[in-house]
Amino acid sequence: MSDDMTVEDFLKARCLSLAGEINSFGAKLENKLRQEFEDGKKELLSVHRQCVEGAEETEGVADMDCTEVVDKENDPQSASTRGRPSRSASTAASTTRSTRKKTQPTVHVLVEAGPHANLKAVLKPTKATASMVGRSTGKKFREKGLSLSKDLEVSTTHGKFQLLNDGKIYFTDTGSTNGTFIGDTQLDEGEPVEITDGLKIRVGASVLRLSVVAG
Repeated sequence: MSDDMTVEDFLKARCLSLAGEINSFGAKLENKLRQEFEDGKKELLSVHRQCVEGAEETEGVADMDCTEVVDKENDPQSASTRGRPSRSASTAASTTRSTRKKTQPTVHVLVEAGPHANLKAVLKPTKATASMVGRSTGKKFREKGLSLSKDLEVSTTHGKFQLLNDGKIYFTDTGSTNGTFIGDTQLDEGEPVEITDGLKIRVGASVLRLSVVAG
């Protein structure tokens, strides 16, 4: 406090100084809380994605046909013949497997444009397990789906190919940020679109040329 400053002037100056310090502290606190909120949200979204991916990877278990196992356990004759499958049973099982293989179509993908141009993939979606498409590098994208990790316009989980009950393969946008397009038409989220030979779809900056090969 200088000699020519009144008490009132000093108090006003001090109040202004304190107000500035409080505002500065408040701004720093707000930024810190905002950052903690964003970090927490990212962590929750990451956990959610991991849970969803884990659930989808175990969906294939539900597709197992346990009827034959149950029948053998209940068959009074199975005790004497267990470990020695009959010729008719082996033939039937072989025929069933052969039929399944022949009737299950596959999707051949050629990336014509985008960061992954010229990438080729053969996808084998089933009714129980879809072939996922997205920016994720998770196991189900790399091994059983299509990972477009370099295309920043593609969502982490962008869409999926799946075999439906009519025996045909469809593509469904699963809620991507930038959408999926056929020409200039954007697909509706959650609405399956049948895959036909030569069909082109755009996901992010990537253009996928699709063809279906019968099993």
